Amino acid sequence: MDVEFVSCFEATSHGVWLKSFISGLRLVDSISRPLKIHCDNLAVVFMANNNKSGSRSKHIDIKYLATKERVKENKVVIEQHISTEQMLADPLTKGMPPHKFKDHAVIIGLVPTL
Repeated sequence: MDVEFVSCFEATSHGVWLKSFISGLRLVDSISRPLKIHCDNLAVVFMANNNKSGSRSKHIDIKYLATKERVKENKVVIEQHISTEQMLADPLTKGMPPHKFKDHAVIIGLVPTL
């Protein structure tokens, strides 16, 4: 769970920075909606959305708990678990059976529809 929580923290940090950067460019008046972060680990989703902490999470570095603060401030929404079939980036990050790889590659536009 540690690695997944750290990656959730990194995605949240970059998303909040990017939102601030775009607002600073004054391309749009404001971005009022919170960022949606999709996570594929139920434990991380639970930990980010709840104030409870267990014995497994006590050793997580304090800076990574900023994710929980951003959720409380409604800057970020950590979405529920996403199944492998819906993870469109999977072909770019791990080995998959050829038929699943082709399906994902078509959905994200890497190859034309077959």
